[in-house]
Amino acid sequence: MSTRAAPAVATPARSGPARLTASLGIEIALLAAMLAVAVAVRLVGLGEPTDVSDEGIRGIQLRLLAAGYLPVSEIYASQGPLSLWLFAPAVALFGSDILVGRLTSVGASLVALAGTVWIARQQAGRVAGVAAGLVMALAPVYLDSSRLAFVEAPSLAPTVLSLGLLLHMRRGGRRWGLVVAGVLMAVGALAKPMAAVAGLPALILLLAPRVGAASGLVRADTIRRRIADLVLFGLTGLVVCVLVVVAIGPQVVYEQVIAYRLGARAARGWDFAGNEALVFEQLRLNSWGVSLAAVAGVVLALVRRQVLGLAMVAWLLGGLAALLVYSPLWPKHLSYVMPPLAILAGGGIASVGALTARPLRWQRAALALPGIFAVALLAWQMPLLVDQTRSIVYRHAGADLTRYADDILIVQTATAPSDFVVIDDAYLSMLTGRLTPPPLADLSWNRILARALTAEQAIAETRRFDSRILILQDDHLGQAQRYLAWADREFVLVKTYVQRRPARFRRVYASPSVDLAAVKDVLQASLANPTDARLGPAAVLGYELDSRVVKPGSRLDLTLMFEALQDRPPEHALIVRLHDRAGATAWEGEWKVGDGSQELHTWKAGGWQVQTMRLLIDDEVTDGEYHLTIALHRPNIGPASVRVRSGAAVSASGGEIDLGPVTVAR
Repeated sequence: MSTRAAPAVATPARSGPARLTASLGIEIALLAAMLAVAVAVRLVGLGEPTDVSDEGIRGIQLRLLAAGYLPVSEIYASQGPLSLWLFAPAVALFGSDILVGRLTSVGASLVALAGTVWIARQQAGRVAGVAAGLVMALAPVYLDSSRLAFVEAPSLAPTVLSLGLLLHMRRGGRRWGLVVAGVLMAVGALAKPMAAVAGLPALILLLAPRVGAASGLVRADTIRRRIADLVLFGLTGLVVCVLVVVAIGPQVVYEQVIAYRLGARAARGWDFAGNEALVFEQLRLNSWGVSLAAVAGVVLALVRRQVLGLAMVAWLLGGLAALLVYSPLWPKHLSYVMPPLAILAGGGIASVGALTARPLRWQRAALALPGIFAVALLAWQMPLLVDQTRSIVYRHAGADLTRYADDILIVQTATAPSDFVVIDDAYLSMLTGRLTPPPLADLSWNRILARALTAEQAIAETRRFDSRILILQDDHLGQAQRYLAWADREFVLVKTYVQRRPARFRRVYASPSVDLAAVKDVLQASLANPTDARLGPAAVLGYELDSRVVKPGSRLDLTLMFEALQDRPPEHALIVRLHDRAGATAWEGEWKVGDGSQELHTWKAGGWQVQTMRLLIDDEVTDGEYHLTIALHRPNIGPASVRVRSGAAVSASGGEIDLGPVTVAR
């Protein structure tokens, strides 16, 4: 009996729809994972303090919004006529906390990310979309501005959506999309004029004919239709801009947006080399792999003559040119080149897929080589990128929040939440929970240098809103000498911060109408070392050191609280010394008691002031144990008498108050 082998059963190849479904499923899974990462790195630690001045300004503006003041026409907002309006819906719903502003930026950054993914997918396929999304999710330049209450992400989102709508329209969508796209482009540009650079790719998408299958466009429109589309898009944007400017007031918009920038540029000048270095450094933080992939994407767009690719190249180059000519330029401004950079980088990375095509042609392999190197470079620099991301997510505020904690105590003791204060330290002003006169919402040094705010205007607004506390710094409103002199005449100086080499100051003034006794009590209670000591014509009510250990060449903060024991005491100098164990003087500094025009010799009996001096310990001071002492010296007479009841000890010489040991260690 013969046996016959059973015929082999052929396994059918996976059908086209099945392959498409599997590919789509993988893409959706990758996009979901990418979105989860993007959300996580934007939300973790979002409520932590940052001590970023621009965020402080935004917090001040948001509180004024919640209080019913109008942006630009009442609240000073130099970013753009619509910059604050983009935050207004969230403020109306959830309040004016800075976290609400940050969440607005987070949401807008994710919208821009989604639009970038979609455009990249249309330009170079699914892999490009996922890769572009990862760049937008993790790039330090974009991530940083996405987590802060800046205008960059909220102004970028509508322009990216505008380009997406234009692309949809050229692929067969209806012309109503042109109107919406024009509105979105105008909104982005009115929020921050730099966002208008997205008009370059819009122009190319509107005017380009169909170049072929590689063009990325489906419909070939006549030149007449393309010009009509451009006119409709442009007129829509123009009408929106005109309506907004007229509604706010052309003069106000000019002063806050245009004149301010011209003045800031004139004051700071334009430094091409400085701008180039800043752009170079920020792109380096993204990893050179991203830049190399973007270069590969540019080459592919040029070789394949892709209209969409060429539009992205124009967007990137236009954005870089705008950054190089802008002044003053800050790292956050590089957010405006991130979408085209990510789209082109996505195309460069996707080119690696050409190596899987059969038959493999040398032209495809050659075009894929830059993408291969870019992916390898990205993998090699991934630890650096992770470190950069971690430093942004887990940002720590500087020491200023601790150093100036007394300022918040003063404001909260002397004023009610509905009161107005003038504080040119924007972040601390936001933390006080008080209102700022709307025209003084931005007291940045750029505005002062640009002469966009005069001393007379600042005085008038301070008076108009009956501001009860002023906190002025030498590099902000303290530059306006007339305002500083007026504050010295009209307000009581309750706390000062002074430094030498370089000379710096910060002054806290209180209106005579506030409860100064309550302010005195809260400040005295905040000092770590209360004392009951008499030093000549003044009492020392307490002192504090920020550290008992100091390095040679570094600074030590010494805070003293003085009270006058008689009217207009004779002029004295405050002498601060470090004595070694043998009693010899190892370091000495001479200071004034008081600051500005409110020094000790101008006080009445019972007048008081808290003074923080930043002592610079010379490099020549050797390591060892020392004692810190203070004394008052009257010119041509000598040291004042000392009497201590509690809280400190009289030094052996009897003319100084010993504030305890200090260790100098390298």
